[in-house]
Amino acid sequence: MMDDLRLKAGADVFREGSGIDVDLVLLKAFGFEADYVVLPTGVLGRTVFDQMGRARVEVSRDLDKAATSDNLAHRRLRTTLAHEVGHVACHSELFIEDTETMPLFPEESVSRQEGILCREASVGNYDERRYHGEWWEYQANQCMAALLLPREFFREKVDRAVESMEAASFNEAVSKGSGEKIVRLLSYCFDVSQEMVLYRLQRLGYIANGPQLTLLDSSSKLNR
Repeated sequence: MMDDLRLKAGADVFREGSGIDVDLVLLKAFGFEADYVVLPTGVLGRTVFDQMGRARVEVSRDLDKAATSDNLAHRRLRTTLAHEVGHVACHSELFIEDTETMPLFPEESVSRQEGILCREASVGNYDERRYHGEWWEYQANQCMAALLLPREFFREKVDRAVESMEAASFNEAVSKGSGEKIVRLLSYCFDVSQEMVLYRLQRLGYIANGPQLTLLDSSSKLNR
């Protein structure tokens, strides 16, 4: 699904060091841009659907402002936008008038009037154990990862990074002490946090579940 959206955005959708242009994907695939507005505390972005299933994406104006001078906020803004693209792509039918699927959402989490609220704990939540039944947020985060780190393209970049370390495989590169450098290279290439790179590596089978996720010196580096 995310591959199809990127194709609609055209050849300029990716630039090394800038990653996937999520704004371009939103514009070309769905025909609108995100609105940067004042949102409630803790809400980074949200997708609001009308009764015809048409979407409007709203992103925190404060986050957008912070992103101009802070790299962590910049990447947080990118993941937020990609997360909302996931909602637009997957969940519009749930809000069409007379749909029978709306009761699947707990009342306190979403309503016809509110759309889907994406609080800070939802966007970029890579650990499946931290979800509490919010399957729609899980889906949006899976879309986010697939949009920002396309499977085949990501594999290609991993292989090139491994080759540049003069290793035969990712595991060999890690055993030679080059794991952190590869994560940094991929983080720069796709303009996402190192944490997101690590979990994508895990998701695609490069890293096993468990302690191998501690490729970096300290957890404080993960979001740089």
